[in-house]
Amino acid sequence: MPRVIRGHFEKQYFEKQVVFCITSCYISGMLTKPMPVRFEPELQQLLREGARRTPHKKQELIRITLRRYLAKVIEQEAGELQQKRLTNVEPWSKSTLEKAYKQMGREWDALEEAATLAQGKPDFNG
Repeated sequence: MPRVIRGHFEKQYFEKQVVFCITSCYISGMLTKPMPVRFEPELQQLLREGARRTPHKKQELIRITLRRYLAKVIEQEAGELQQKRLTNVEPWSKSTLEKAYKQMGREWDALEEAATLAQGKPDFNG
């Protein structure tokens, strides 16, 4: 129990409390969000071995691993997704695309004209 001197805590006690609060806030007061994760048997075995061979618990091994490698894995996986194509067909060159759209334009105009003629005149009275 701290000694009270004229309404103030003894300086040493107060400093110890501040130091304790600062260190305990970083160690045990860490904001956490529990996440249920299912691990394959091979990963469970690796975690058991890691917990046996190191001073860390399985949860701490998972945290350490995520901190060290998650950013690298995200970059690798994101890079692979951007580079993959949906098909194995090579994309058309710009000149080939322009030719295809010009031909399509002429064919479409003829098709549209034939469809309009085949409809006849609209009858709004009936």
